[in-house]
Amino acid sequence: MEEWREKVYRFWARQKWVMPLCFIMSLINVFLVILFLELRRFSGMDNYFTFTLGADIVSLFICSALLYSIIQDKNAVSRHTHDFMILISSVSTVLFTDACCWIVQGVESLRTWNIVANILNYIGCVFLVFFLWRYVSTALEVKGRFGNFATITMNILLAPALILCLINIFVPFYFSVDEAGIYQREPAFPLSQVYFAIGLIILIIEFIISKESLKKKIIIGSSILIPVGHQVLTGYAFGLTSGFSAMLISIVLMFGVVVAGREKTLIATEKELYEAKVNVMVSQIRPHFMYNALSSIAILCKLNPDTAYDATIAFSDYLRGNMDSLRQTSPVPFERELEHLKKYLYIEKLRFQDKLDIKYDIQAKDFEIPLLSIQPLVENAVKHGVGMKDEGGCVEIITREEADHYEVIIADDGVGFDPGEVKKDDGRSHIGMENTKKRLHDMCDATIETTSAPGEGTTVRIILPKSGQDKEDDSL
Repeated sequence: MEEWREKVYRFWARQKWVMPLCFIMSLINVFLVILFLELRRFSGMDNYFTFTLGADIVSLFICSALLYSIIQDKNAVSRHTHDFMILISSVSTVLFTDACCWIVQGVESLRTWNIVANILNYIGCVFLVFFLWRYVSTALEVKGRFGNFATITMNILLAPALILCLINIFVPFYFSVDEAGIYQREPAFPLSQVYFAIGLIILIIEFIISKESLKKKIIIGSSILIPVGHQVLTGYAFGLTSGFSAMLISIVLMFGVVVAGREKTLIATEKELYEAKVNVMVSQIRPHFMYNALSSIAILCKLNPDTAYDATIAFSDYLRGNMDSLRQTSPVPFERELEHLKKYLYIEKLRFQDKLDIKYDIQAKDFEIPLLSIQPLVENAVKHGVGMKDEGGCVEIITREEADHYEVIIADDGVGFDPGEVKKDDGRSHIGMENTKKRLHDMCDATIETTSAPGEGTTVRIILPKSGQDKEDDSL
């Protein structure tokens, strides 16, 4: 279940049109309400009608402002923020339908529209409960058995809750609209609150079992107690007008939680990414590599001064590239990474001579990749692949473009290994690999696949989705 939820989240998170669409729909809701109100005018409206409409419109404007601030933030990609954005959109929809209900209330000629607006409002409220539950569950990081139970329960009950709302079109058991265009609740109205009640019970349990700090629970809890308290107090008192003013206060509180959480996450990410970059840089200039390179250059100074000169320049450029990686905060064109890689392999070639064969099959270049993200993989291929083979071998770097992603492949015909039995102390650069995987994922949504077998060599495939090519790293 958790894996399925993660796949669904990743799919929607990569759809760049989702967040702007939510903002545009919220703006449309604002303009439509104002247009409908202009057509309806205020004639015949009671004072509490006018007050409620004003509260709805102000709340809609604030929803739009919050959505706009989120889509302007390049760091708003966490699941917490993503769910909050969907929650705001569902609130905006409920505010819109509620405003429409009040606009057509008591207008005999608009009786049909009154029914439609109320049906949509009931449906919107069901979705609002669902997304409120999902937002709180994500914020509280509720997982395990109860997390799966809550997910199954809220998803399964969502369909019948929506169907019952639609049935009210033909059988008015939640509400009815008389011939004068007046909305009124029916005896079965409490049934419409069952999904809300179940969601509330699940949320209470999640608050109890969540391992998040008490402070965070109190902040999140206060943001939902306001609308929940209002719902309980006014559930059978149609006409009271404090509902969406309470929802507005709740939204602002939630937004504060999102901003605070995102700031904390950003600081942690900055630290992790910086440490990863330092580790990568240090791993590429280990003493043994520097000693071997300098020893090779020293020997060439006597045997072939011209080659020694070229090797010194290449080694200097290589070290400069490693130091530059600390200042690089976003992916670089692949060609730049390839040039740095060639300098590394040039130095290794000086040491291994004929025992190291290097081949390039570059079919695609028009993509970006984190600096120093390929070298740890190539180094493993050289040192622990062909370097462990008496007769040496070949390392091949391949790139190609597929329909929805780019691939970078590092293949060697060295000694290989059994991926199922590889140990942490086998001499391979595990820390460098983990850092490389993290940087590729964080900066490009990329993944790494490794296939190997003893005596048959190793192939490492980096998969870079095209959807992640415009993902910037603004962490430093």
